[in-house]
Amino acid sequence: MIIDFPGTKGEIEESSSAHRYHSSLIIKYKNTKILIDFGTKNNPLLIDRINECDLILITHAHPDHYIWTRDEENRIKIPVYLTGDTLDYGKYKPPAYRIIESDKKYNFKDLEIMAYDVIHSIKCPAVGYKIKGDKTIVYAPDILDFERDKGIVLKDTFALIADGSSLNINMARRRGEKLFGHTRIKTVIGWCKKYDIGHLIITHCGKQIVEMDKEELTGKLQEYSEGKVDVTIAYDGYSVEI
Repeated sequence: MIIDFPGTKGEIEESSSAHRYHSSLIIKYKNTKILIDFGTKNNPLLIDRINECDLILITHAHPDHYIWTRDEENRIKIPVYLTGDTLDYGKYKPPAYRIIESDKKYNFKDLEIMAYDVIHSIKCPAVGYKIKGDKTIVYAPDILDFERDKGIVLKDTFALIADGSSLNINMARRRGEKLFGHTRIKTVIGWCKKYDIGHLIITHCGKQIVEMDKEELTGKLQEYSEGKVDVTIAYDGYSVEI
């Protein structure tokens, strides 16, 4: 399984040469190629490759993940899979959309995929995706926590690809009884330790990660992981085979 990162930046004004475009992911496995998320500040090289994919999955309708909240992209001919909540959130709709449900397995050629509801936004519900080929990955670029028991969601996960909005700053918020926001990388590393996930890749990078000194960042990641988790900060154009 080959994983490419056309973009790795969250919905922030700050950017760098490493984090210029909104987070998205391309997964290539055997004869299957899928794209997850297509935001407004997408990598310009992506549009030339997008119809080579079999389909697009959308995590949620915030504009850094879902271009159709701003305008309809008519050059895209492949199906776009998203939840009903995500479809209903935006004014515009993908030309070839397909509705998927959370907690239900779907087989897309060589990949088995399941969407899981995550805590992130009150008005704009989001999901993460568990994707199974010869290895299993979980992709949750915008997340405070999973709605379901993490022991179920993260079971048998080889690599977790998760939210990099904050290294160690609390970005959780509360409105009444409802929580929303982003988790910390420090917390996600804790999830990996608890559920025996050996590989963590950080995307959707926020201001703290984009502007932090690399040596300081590396030191903090080593401190938090304690040698038990291989932590990588993805960058625009990063590619890895797992």
